[in-house]
Amino acid sequence: MEEKSPLKKKNNNTGMTNPPAEAASLLTDDLIVEILSRLPARSVHRFKVGPRFHDFHFADVSISAATPIDPSLRFLPRDKYWYVAQLDACNGLLLCRGYMPSSPSAKDDDVVESCYILCNPATERWLHLPPHPKVPPGGRVFPRLTFDPAVSSYFHVLQFEETDQKDYITGVTIYSSQTGDWKRRESRLLLEKISLYSGIASVFFHGMLHLLGWLRPMKIDVDDVLVSVDMEGQVWKTIRVPSGGMSFGIIGLSQGCLHYATTPLTRVVNKKKKEEENTSLATKREEVWYMKDYDSKEWVLKHSFSEDELRTISGMKYNKVAAIHPECDTIFLVFFNDDTLASYDTQHRKFRRILNLEKNKAALFVPYVPLFSDSFAGADGQ
Repeated sequence: MEEKSPLKKKNNNTGMTNPPAEAASLLTDDLIVEILSRLPARSVHRFKVGPRFHDFHFADVSISAATPIDPSLRFLPRDKYWYVAQLDACNGLLLCRGYMPSSPSAKDDDVVESCYILCNPATERWLHLPPHPKVPPGGRVFPRLTFDPAVSSYFHVLQFEETDQKDYITGVTIYSSQTGDWKRRESRLLLEKISLYSGIASVFFHGMLHLLGWLRPMKIDVDDVLVSVDMEGQVWKTIRVPSGGMSFGIIGLSQGCLHYATTPLTRVVNKKKKEEENTSLATKREEVWYMKDYDSKEWVLKHSFSEDELRTISGMKYNKVAAIHPECDTIFLVFFNDDTLASYDTQHRKFRRILNLEKNKAALFVPYVPLFSDSFAGADGQ
């Protein structure tokens, strides 16, 4: 699932097909949310007109026929929310941020307020969460959702916080649908200073939320780690991930195990070294790891392939691994040069194009499995 940027505007006066849209596609959802939160109501209100109010896209990656899901989220009241941004997904539920006027009599120049919305697109049930605690000026938040219908109908929203003064996790504010309250927890139990990656999906597993971050201070070879926290904010842990040097990593839950996939970052120092650099890159391999034993935190290499191998199969040069299939040995790849989202079966070496991204630019890709049961506690369903 992906969220398209509403900042798309065609420009035929340049060599680029759509430079504003291409620039907007590089923004993460957290950055877009940060930008919108600083705009006056007049600017945000522009997004209310037309189909771009709820601008999501669901790409069907299943082979068998599936019940279609309406990506426009039309069941959310358009007269209440001026703009809705998708933030996270977990076991069939979506966490969104809605922007609305501060009061019914608000003028265009007034600053808009934001709120969290939880919804189930399959059943069209939704819930407007109570106001969340305000973040100090200059602070950054990373909202994430946890929900497991096999265990409970209750859910949690965790709002991780960083500040300009301390460019690492300083704490988390947790909302529980069981109590209906927000509570603040400091990250003092987290012994290391860690910054979180924005625009990367999290994983709820073994009652803990897992997020990908990196150790501070930053080094040339970035030390990526998993940060895990329980739903009370009392237990904090760090888990080392396999070192991939300069690489882009993502995490996912597949076949009941934590997975970690890396994409080597390409760097060309100068023209003289370009040929040498390209040759060395051809030997670098994309890797998919899984945690064989959660208690011992043992990672096992599951699949690996080179860029040349994938280019031979697909005929394209891909940019990164975007997501991991929750039920089989398939990863999802983004080919920005060819505007393509594709799947790659790493076990059978099968490649399939899924979606043309030319008109569906996205910064965040999140696996979404519809939940057709009404196990979502507290939804108003209006």
